[in-house]
Amino acid sequence: MESPTAKPSTPRETNATAAPSHPYELYVAFGVSLIPHAVALVLGGYGRIITNAPLAVIVTIVDLVAVVIAYLAFRDDTHAHRSSHWVVWATLAAGAIWLIYAVFVGAVILFGQIFCVSQNCRGPVH
Repeated sequence: MESPTAKPSTPRETNATAAPSHPYELYVAFGVSLIPHAVALVLGGYGRIITNAPLAVIVTIVDLVAVVIAYLAFRDDTHAHRSSHWVVWATLAAGAIWLIYAVFVGAVILFGQIFCVSQNCRGPVH
């Protein structure tokens, strides 16, 4: 008696160049990266955000998380040798604007305090 031969299953065709489905996290990260710009629009500029320390810290942390999510998606796309989705690039661009501003203005404020540039840290002039 012959043993039944196993029928070969049809292999699934995988297309390595197909665009991956981007999870909703990228779209949420893009929306979150727009928060500093929306707050600046409502308050009247980035200066209003940066001078309110608690607000600046919260906005910076939230924006940094959005940029990290976009960077991780970019890194995965790079390792898979495929181009990144436009949401990744838009998130990186929108997030970088606030982060660059916050770092440079924060550095100016910090160095101003360290080197006592303003009149606030000096004694009265006689």
